[in-house]
Amino acid sequence: MKISCVLCAALSALLLLTACGRSAPETEVPQEEIAASLSITPEEGAAILEEQLGTVDAATGNVMSYGYEGTVTIDGVDYYNYRVSWLVDGDHMSYLTNYLVSADGLVVQEYLPEAD
Repeated sequence: MKISCVLCAALSALLLLTACGRSAPETEVPQEEIAASLSITPEEGAAILEEQLGTVDAATGNVMSYGYEGTVTIDGVDYYNYRVSWLVDGDHMSYLTNYLVSADGLVVQEYLPEAD
């Protein structure tokens, strides 16, 4: 009998919180832990580029290449820097541009290193 009363009380409290548009209290997570959980590896950054830009250029048929060149920080944001090239005729690389992928994987943008 006591167990059913406790369960009824817990269910009532849950229903009341739901009806009021509230959820159970959240625990606070330190910002460092959040940032660490959002970080990707350089390999994951290259996979993001490959997903967005493709593996083969549709117009030329050239194979795309994404070479990791290191990290850069712009306006306090860390990015992985990739050299984007084509493999032309299967025998030489032709440089196209650089792309940045933010360390959290949310931002992908073209980057011209000489512009800094």
